[in-house]
Amino acid sequence: MSATTFGHKGMQAVQNKDFAGAVTLLDKALESSSSPAWLLARAQAHQQLKNYDAALDDAALAYHVAAERGSGNSRKQMIEAQYRRSVLYFKLGRYADADCCARWAMLLAEGRPAREDGGVEKNVDGNGNYTVTYEAAVADKKGQPGQESKATWIAGIAGGGEGATAGTPKTGFENDWKKAYTWRSQVLGAMAKLPDDHTGRKVTVTKIPQKPQKKAEKKAEKAPEAKAEAEDDVMEVESAKPEGPAPGSVPDEQLKLRVDFYQSNQSVTISLFVKDAKRDDLDVKFFENQVQISPLPRAAAPYVKPGDREATSTIILGGQIDPSNSRFSVTPRKIELVLQKATAGVKWGSWGREEIGPAPEGSTTSTAPVPTTTSTTEPAVASTSSIPSPPVAQPKTTAAPSAVPAYPTSSRSGPKDWDKLGDVEGEDDADKQDVNYFFKQLYKGATPEQQRAMMKSFIESNGTALSTDWNDVKDRKVETVPPEGVEAKKWD
Repeated sequence: MSATTFGHKGMQAVQNKDFAGAVTLLDKALESSSSPAWLLARAQAHQQLKNYDAALDDAALAYHVAAERGSGNSRKQMIEAQYRRSVLYFKLGRYADADCCARWAMLLAEGRPAREDGGVEKNVDGNGNYTVTYEAAVADKKGQPGQESKATWIAGIAGGGEGATAGTPKTGFENDWKKAYTWRSQVLGAMAKLPDDHTGRKVTVTKIPQKPQKKAEKKAEKAPEAKAEAEDDVMEVESAKPEGPAPGSVPDEQLKLRVDFYQSNQSVTISLFVKDAKRDDLDVKFFENQVQISPLPRAAAPYVKPGDREATSTIILGGQIDPSNSRFSVTPRKIELVLQKATAGVKWGSWGREEIGPAPEGSTTSTAPVPTTTSTTEPAVASTSSIPSPPVAQPKTTAAPSAVPAYPTSSRSGPKDWDKLGDVEGEDDADKQDVNYFFKQLYKGATPEQQRAMMKSFIESNGTALSTDWNDVKDRKVETVPPEGVEAKKWD
């Protein structure tokens, strides 16, 4: 497991309040790199476990590492390190030190230079007691960021004014400033109740904390590969976010595969675009109304492993198939399902839909699945031990002539079963795009007499005329009337 994984799991453990587990995980992560994000997370965990000295060391080291890196997230981490020091000193009863650290966090949030001497720690009397009061801290808002436009602030400085007396421009750390400002009221309110000679009134800290030594310095130089991995880990956690999504965090809709399909009268071919599916490990189970595939890698969620719910896809089909004569093949970039239609000539309105996870029990209509564990170009054969044989073996026959109309057709959607034309329940948007959709609706809404007229006129005219007047067509043959510019010819 890489340092990034340990770091991510450790930070998740802090969020889940598993502080002991977080320390163990973050210890392993920090063996490879001193990420400020991991150090701050471990400082918080140590604080909750009352390991205050260890937490202070982590906060101090996080401050130094962030300052040395100087990345876009460094100031945010330095502010957090000073705030964490303030909280820890408060826990230790060192209220003057806690207020100084909170004030330094505010100065950083105002955009002040990190090494600027703010002089906060110098507010002491002859006895060395800290003199800043609750009232003075609450009234001091002159440096609050976001209270003045940048142009006005610069103009005030150029004109010899104080520049920051009415506030400073936005820095992006307004919320951090407010958090430290609010925290100071609690710190100074507690300090006001102390006796004059209490050690909690003494200032013993410096703005830049002493850098603690690493507990486990590695003597041997890392191999180039290990070094590169550690540097990558550091870059990936700069914003306190590990590479890739957290397990279980990606919605099912984002996990679904890109799909393409086409069909003939006999079969439907569905292409599932997925990279690096393992041919030898792939398990494809065909049912009459769905196909279950696993394990599948997910580009949107690299954490998915074989056996996880997200590693399985169930394809809910748009029609019925013959499982025993369906098959699949695998290439480096896709899985192709070749599904034999249960009834030849029946057009599917769509390929269906994909559901993440295995099919629920009882959701399939076939007696048993037809499993295949390796890619093949031959039809998958059902196991005779799992599927009972029919009482009398009969050769497979093609669909009955009545199932598919015998009249010729040039329709792109194939021959139509006019006996079922009125049944358009469940029609979806894909069906509405079919050129015959209008005629389906017209036929469905017609009376039996009108339907008879439509059938007779359409067949006798070879599809060139459609009448709904039975009295007009019942006693005559409807002639073929080709469109203008087209000549009708008889087929011999």
